[in-house]
Amino acid sequence: MNSIAVIGLGNTLLGDEGFGVHFVNKLKSKYTFSENVKIFDGGTIGFLLIEHFLENDKLIFIDAIRANDTPGSIYKFNVKELPPNITFVSSIHEIGLGDILGHVRLMGLEKETVVIGIEPLSVCPNNLTITLTPLMEEKMPSVEKLVLEQIKEFGGSYA
Repeated sequence: MNSIAVIGLGNTLLGDEGFGVHFVNKLKSKYTFSENVKIFDGGTIGFLLIEHFLENDKLIFIDAIRANDTPGSIYKFNVKELPPNITFVSSIHEIGLGDILGHVRLMGLEKETVVIGIEPLSVCPNNLTITLTPLMEEKMPSVEKLVLEQIKEFGGSYA
């Protein structure tokens, strides 16, 4: 049975930049997952994310992503097909997800990895806030649907 890690990334002090963390916290409170699915608050831990590539067969990252698109736009892609216009928001991350994926590739630790991201509306380094904008809250169900579908596709289940 494949071990699956669902990892939310972001800094919850910077508004929408913390979307991934807010998302996985809601996901954990709403569902019970099969034993092979683990939900993690990845926060801004940087290089420590590599540990998830060592311990899991399949990974799903949820993060704020800049693609110069309309705020609230949702993306889903396999990291092997990373679009060239994607930038991971890493304003205060120790190191961004893009950097981690590059290191994992160099180390030969690549696993099947999907990123589900959302274009943030507000990232506020000069005006700290622990809340998401209403637009991001409104997009939670759409992201939830994508994440749950991916968990099932990877061989996990939930109730």
